[in-house]
Amino acid sequence: MKISGADKIKSNISLSLFLFINLIFSIKYLSRVTDFAVPISVLITSFYFLIFRYQDKLKSFGKRLKFVNIIGFIVLFITSYFIFQKVPVETLNVDRWSVITSFWDNYFAGEYVYFALSHMNNYPGPMPFYYVVALPFYLLGELGYLSIIGLLAFILLLKVLNKPLPTQTAYFIIIATSPFLLWEIVGRSNIFFNSTLILISIVYFFKTIEKKNLLWNGIIIGLLLSTRNVYAIPYVVVFLFALKNRDISIKNTIIIGIIAVLTFAATFLPFVIGHFDDFLKMNPFIIQSSYLMPFEFSFACIILSFLSYFIVKNRQDVYFYSAIILFITIALHFVWMSMQHSLYDAFYNSKADISYFILCVSFLLFHIISLQSSSRINL
Repeated sequence: MKISGADKIKSNISLSLFLFINLIFSIKYLSRVTDFAVPISVLITSFYFLIFRYQDKLKSFGKRLKFVNIIGFIVLFITSYFIFQKVPVETLNVDRWSVITSFWDNYFAGEYVYFALSHMNNYPGPMPFYYVVALPFYLLGELGYLSIIGLLAFILLLKVLNKPLPTQTAYFIIIATSPFLLWEIVGRSNIFFNSTLILISIVYFFKTIEKKNLLWNGIIIGLLLSTRNVYAIPYVVVFLFALKNRDISIKNTIIIGIIAVLTFAATFLPFVIGHFDDFLKMNPFIIQSSYLMPFEFSFACIILSFLSYFIVKNRQDVYFYSAIILFITIALHFVWMSMQHSLYDAFYNSKADISYFILCVSFLLFHIISLQSSSRINL
């Protein structure tokens, strides 16, 4: 089945944005070690374009690609282990690991978790389930493995959906060597991991929608909304399309919504009981709303997600427009910080956090994959 010209344009936009995100990561961090950051970054980005363009050539390797993937994961794990040993996390200008650590340190000390301060004096902004997911790695003593598990989850999703082995290998190579993921591993960040969980939950929703699996969908959505409030955007796009396409009734949407809200609220209970007055003074809603950008910008992004009702035509569009609105949200954050400081300071001196662009990567890549069986993607 041949995809339409509009779908081809969307795929090209998705690929361009993915390449752009890797490009800015390369330029920013290579500029700290070389004067040739820009040309090197262009070469690196070209490498990913070539993999996208010629991934069909991997078919000639047949079943050996399975071993390529396994060996690749082993190499990535070992490399990451040595990075964790050789790069002291305290020396990095990233504190996601510290936010998680201070959160659980406070909890096990019987103190209010949202008064915790990272080593960079930042309060814990994400919702409670974000920390619950990270708890095993906090106890293990190394939060960096979440990034690798995010990649593993993405590739396993492709395997479960019976995507061809060459596609699995191509995307393993593309993600595993991407500057954004290497930055996440070194910085012990977990944005790609969390976004992939949201993507998987949406795929699961579409797979089970005809079975009216309301309870589990409501619980999963409620739990994952209790990570970052920005993930409400793809869920709005999903449910508006499902209602428009009559995949789900208004009644069942309300049922899922009620279950999701109750589940979301329940994730706060272990951390709020005994600290209700403290919760009113400091909570993730206050922290997140005061950091990224002004309310007017955030409200505009919410309106955009509702306007998707008029332009989302199929399930592939759900992933595309989720990615686009997430990208616009972070772009507005970057613009706002540039206005407050300067473009140079926003980018090179980290007044704006470009790592938030990773929020849309899983959706960009999955949109491309969802159309690949119909046509090769060309820029």
